[in-house]
Amino acid sequence: MRKPSRDNTEPLSPLVGRARNAARFTVNIAEDVAGQLREIAFEHRVSESSVIEIALRHLLRRVSPAGIGAFLHQNGACLRRRR
Repeated sequence: MRKPSRDNTEPLSPLVGRARNAARFTVNIAEDVAGQLREIAFEHRVSESSVIEIALRHLLRRVSPAGIGAFLHQNGACLRRRR
């Protein structure tokens, strides 16, 4: 696994937004977060998936996997399964 970059001048990725390089994910998120996501995407005329991808790339380059894992568990993250 690649070590996160702390250099804010490095571009996030030349592949951001390219559909042919995209993997499909289906996720469940809280309605309030979904509303904020839609609002940002609409206001800035970008796709919701672009907002998510860039936000995740931004997080992943600044915080270690261990740090993200600890934060997630401290804030109630768990496995979600539909029943």
